[in-house]
This record gives sequence, C-alpha cells and structure tokens, in this order.
Amino acid sequence: MTNDTTSTSHDEDNTTDFGFSRVNRGDKAGMVRGVFDSVAGRYDLMNDLMSGGIHRLWKRFTIELSAVRPGQTVLDIAGGTGDLAAKFSRLVGPEGQVILADINAAMLTVGRDRLIDKGATGNVQVVQADAQQLPFDDNSIDCITIAFGLRNVTDKAMAMRSMLRVLRPGGRLLVLEFSKPTSALLGKLYDQ
Repeated sequence: MTNDTTSTSHDEDNTTDFGFSRVNRGDKAGMVRGVFDSVAGRYDLMNDLMSGGIHRLWKRFTIELSAVRPGQTVLDIAGGTGDLAAKFSRLVGPEGQVILADINAAMLTVGRDRLIDKGATGNVQVVQADAQQLPFDDNSIDCITIAFGLRNVTDKAMAMRSMLRVLRPGGRLLVLEFSKPTSALLGKLYDQ
C-alpha cells in the first residue's frame, strides 16, 4: 500500500519551477525553448522594458566582479544575444577566448549576428550547449557567467556541478539572478 505523502513527495521530485508554476521536469526544456524561440529577436528590448534598463547596470557590475584579464578564457552560459560576450571579448583581448554558450539555437543566431555587427568575432566562439552537460574540458575556464539563465535550467544542481567541473582552480563563477530579498524593507519593495 502506498501512502499519499510518499506519492505527493515523489510527484514533487518530478516537477520543477517554470515562471510561477510547477511543471513536469521532462516538459521544462521544451517550454523554455518555445519561449526563447519566440522572443529571440526582441529579447534585449524586453529586458530593457521589464527591468527599466537596470539589467545593464547589473551586467556591468558582474563584469567588474569578474576581474577578467587579457589572455583568459571566459564562458558565458545562457549568453544568448551576446551582450556580455562582446564586453568580455574586449577584456580578454586577442590572446584570450570568450565562449558564448546557449542551449537555444535562435538566441545564438541573434548573438552571433550581433557579435559580427560589433566586430567581436576573432576571439569569440559560439557554442550550442546545455549548462547541465557542458562540452568543455575539466579545469579549462577562468571565468564563468550565467546572467538570468539559471532559472531556466531544469536541474540547477547538475548545472552547477558541470560549471564547477570546467572552472579552473581559483576561477570565478558569477551567477546573476533574481531572488526574493530577505530584508523586510526590500521585500516590500520587491512585492510592489
């Protein structure tokens, strides 16, 4: 006999977050792909409108925290339209490398085209990759960023393990993501 608590717990193990909903783990990747396929060309504009442009300041702060230097290798996961990759391209210089990685082909197409328009192609590689199973060598990346992308990953723990596997000892992993504030005052503003 199966008790209801065990059944409910097992059902919850097979679900994950998708926006404000819980969905079957097996369905999430397709749902995320559908969203980004439909918005790829307008993604940056949507970010500007939804954040009031603040996402650009947060990304600038992320770049400053990265402490990336010439000659280093940077992996920008869920980098889609390539805004961070273009900035990192200048920082690592011609002897460095930036890898723009995203699971979504439509986003990568937009990113590749924008990088070409900005002339940032000599040291940037565009790779379709799943954050949960990164196709890079162990200890090969100096800095990894994922900006507003971790929420779209089905198995976040698996993705974090994959990132840590490819990160060099002493490297930096920077995750830029929304979270609910713990401060009561900030919490009230957040809920507004």
